[in-house]
Amino acid sequence: TYFADAHHPTQLGHMMAAQVVGFWLFWSEHDAEEGSAAGPSTQESLPLPLVLPQDVADSFALSHITSIDLRNGTLAQPWILQGNFSEDWDFGEDVPGKPGLISTKVGARLVVKVPITKSPLESRTVNVGLLKSYANMGIVSISLVGPPQQQSCNAAAFVGGHTKTLGTLKVDCMWSAKASVYDVVPLQLKWQHLPCVWIVFEVL
Repeated sequence: TYFADAHHPTQLGHMMAAQVVGFWLFWSEHDAEEGSAAGPSTQESLPLPLVLPQDVADSFALSHITSIDLRNGTLAQPWILQGNFSEDWDFGEDVPGKPGLISTKVGARLVVKVPITKSPLESRTVNVGLLKSYANMGIVSISLVGPPQQQSCNAAAFVGGHTKTLGTLKVDCMWSAKASVYDVVPLQLKWQHLPCVWIVFEVL
C-alpha cells in the first residue's frame, strides 16, 4: 500500500489518501463493467490491496506541493498579483464556516502567482478549491498563464503582456445538491520548464 508518510497526519495527507482511494474505487467500477476481476474481494479473506499505476504514485512521491491558502487574507496577499479589493473582491464567508475570496461582480479579475519547483514529472496538476452551492452562485473562468521560456515571473512580465495562456476552464459553482461544500477543480499543466504560472480568475 502506498502511504504518503511525509504528509501524515496533516489535512493534506488525508486529502492525498482520499484521492488514492477515490482513484481505486473509480477504476474498480470501470474494471467491473469490463468484466475483469478488479475490485473488492467477495470471499471471506483479506481484501485485495489497493493497486495504483506508477504515474499516480509518482505524482505524490516525486513532486513538490505548493499550497496557497486563499481563504486567509494575510496568507493570500503575498501571492496575489492583481485584484481590486476595494470594489470587486473581499475575504469573507458566504456560507458560515467556509471563508474565502468572494466576488459578486461580473468581470471581476483576480491573478494569483504560483511558483513551480523542479521535478522529473512531465506534467503537474494545479488543484483549485471553489465553494459550490445550490443558490446565489455563479460561473468563473480559470486560466493558467505562464511567462515565455527563460523569462522571469515578475509583475512587469505579466502586466506587459509577455505571457502565454496554457489552458482555460469554465466552472459553474451552482449545483442541484442541497449542500455547500468546497470542491476541487484539477487543471493539468504540461511541464515546460516554467518558473511559475499565474492563475487568472474571472467572474462571468
